[in-house]
Amino acid sequence: MQAVSSSALADLIARAERADPALDAALTALAPSVGGNVAPLRAALVPLAQAQAALVQANADIGLVADELRRYQKFAAPGKPSLQIVQLRKQQATVKQAALIARQNFAQATHAFLRDGGLTAPARRLPTDFATAWLGKVATAVEAG
Repeated sequence: MQAVSSSALADLIARAERADPALDAALTALAPSVGGNVAPLRAALVPLAQAQAALVQANADIGLVADELRRYQKFAAPGKPSLQIVQLRKQQATVKQAALIARQNFAQATHAFLRDGGLTAPARRLPTDFATAWLGKVATAVEAG
C-alpha cells in the first residue's frame, strides 16, 4: 500500500474545501457512477485525505523514533539501560499507539468515504488499499490536468 505524499494530500484537501473545478473533473473521470454530482464525493474526500495524512505522519514518526533508539542502543553499555534509552522506548510506545489509532481512523474514514461517496471497493481487495490507490489516482489526475 503506497501512500500519497503529505504535500499532495494537503493540496487535495485544499482543493476539495474550495470546490476546485480541476478536482471535480478528476472525480467525475475516476468515478463515473456518481454522474455529474460530485459534491457528496468531494465532501467525503476531505476526511479521508485528512486521515491518510495523519497515517503518513504517524508512520514517519515511527521511523524517526526507531532510528534514534537504534542509534543510542548501538553504543549502550550492557546492563541497566540509561535514562535516555528508557525515554526513547516510552516515546516509541507512544508513537506506535498513535499510529494504531491513525490506522483505525483511516479505516473508519475509508468506510465512510465508500458509503457516502457511493463507491464500492472491488472484491478481494481491502477497502483501505482501494482508498489509498484511489487517492493516488485523484492526486495524479489533479496534478496532470
